[in-house]
Amino acid sequence: MQRYVEQLIEDLEQIAAQKPQEAYIEIPPEMESMPDIGELALVPFKPISEWTGIDFEVFPELWRLSYDQCVELNKAIFKVYDSLKLLLIDRPADIPEDWLYEVLASNWDFPVQYLPSSGMDLELCSGDRKTCDYGEYCACAKDDYYDEIEGDEPPTQSIDSEDNDISLN
Repeated sequence: MQRYVEQLIEDLEQIAAQKPQEAYIEIPPEMESMPDIGELALVPFKPISEWTGIDFEVFPELWRLSYDQCVELNKAIFKVYDSLKLLLIDRPADIPEDWLYEVLASNWDFPVQYLPSSGMDLELCSGDRKTCDYGEYCACAKDDYYDEIEGDEPPTQSIDSEDNDISLN
């Protein structure tokens, strides 16, 4: 497996060293003064695999990798992200490298835009702690707010007819 991982890292680094093929777009005359906006509006979303030519299936299952291999693969994946001008903005600070590898590899087919002028912020948190790929490491799983409201009924309104006060119950 070590040789396979080394080859995959080489492939990822080779892709990262190449400039991705930019989408052909024609900026409308009314957007010529704002090419970043035109790019954002017109560049299609494609899976990372399509921008890079590396299929999701090439990433080994997590159980087949050592922790150190996950660290090295993550570094190579982030080099690809840099070449695509993708910035993973919701990465939990305390997420272990092996869990992060699983998140990155499982979202390789996540649709993104290659925006050479401005880049793209990438968020992989679903916002739902039951389905978030970051699991227990994500802020959405740690937020006490969700614990307080989960299962509660929404407040009801009542109107006191004598003084026309509205209150929430």
